[in-house]
Amino acid sequence: MTATGNRGGGQRSKGDRIFVGTRLPRERRDLVVAIAKAEGITVSDLLAEMVDRDLQKRDCSNLDIQQPLPLGRMAS
Repeated sequence: MTATGNRGGGQRSKGDRIFVGTRLPRERRDLVVAIAKAEGITVSDLLAEMVDRDLQKRDCSNLDIQQPLPLGRMAS
């Protein structure tokens, strides 16, 4: 069975996402809100796009970002 959309009327999933909070200078926050409104997207989506673009420009090859294995409880 293939998914044909969200039958519940809500937004489609944007994938695995996690909350990251930050504080911006007030004037930057107002600018971000205005840009998001003009583009018809949420502030969260705009900031996610901005972070993604910035990360693509950086050389992260020397960073240790390996995630721990999800082993959970070992069986006895």
